[in-house]
Amino acid sequence: MSDASISTVVRTVNLAFSSDPLIQWLRPNATPWSEQNPSASKWQYRRVQSIMSHGQVFQSASVAQMAQDYLKKPPMSEDEAAPEKKSRISVSQDPDIHSTDAGTVVFLYPPAGYLSWSLNRILLTCKVWLLELFNPALDEGCKEKRVDKLMAANRSSAQALQKQYSKQKLWYLEVIAVHPALQSRGLGGGVMRWILERVGEQPIYLECTARDNVSFYEAFGFRVVEEVELMDDDDGEKLFYWVMIRT
Repeated sequence: MSDASISTVVRTVNLAFSSDPLIQWLRPNATPWSEQNPSASKWQYRRVQSIMSHGQVFQSASVAQMAQDYLKKPPMSEDEAAPEKKSRISVSQDPDIHSTDAGTVVFLYPPAGYLSWSLNRILLTCKVWLLELFNPALDEGCKEKRVDKLMAANRSSAQALQKQYSKQKLWYLEVIAVHPALQSRGLGGGVMRWILERVGEQPIYLECTARDNVSFYEAFGFRVVEEVELMDDDDGEKLFYWVMIRT
């Protein structure tokens, strides 16, 4: 994936998740991701590189290419809409404004041992390690204590699931992002079906960060296995999210 391609992924993810409850909890009073803050974009760029070295990053055709088919469809109802509609932000629906951005993005982690250690993957892993050592990327809008709590909760959930499904190949779906200019047209559901075809009969889990979106994932066979509560000890502000698995 080229530098330009990574940048299109970064913009789409930042726009799609700018108003996500988890992102807002991690970044209280910070410049929204939708404004493409330089530090947040640099951090997201580095994160995409890191995911590419340990997992898989998929992107669809550009917004302009996909808009011809999906913007012709009437908007879906609230009950039918995919999760991205719930985190929708105010952007122009003119696809030309964001024509080069990725229409949809997926961050997916296959089971251990699924990905071979190719030369390109080894070089990328070393590159990311060196960059983080000498030029670390930070999203300055995040509260460090909240990030630490989230990462600890994520590790705990992952370890419990990996132990329970140790005899099976467990996948992890970190992100499905649909560009705001294409939301409410059924793309989220289409991407989910593509992911499940790729995974097949193997178990896959995710974190749902909005209660209203739980039913969307349940429609695809996921079930809630854990409700996680995160609380900022400084001000008592809480966040809930739901760990869901499909077996």
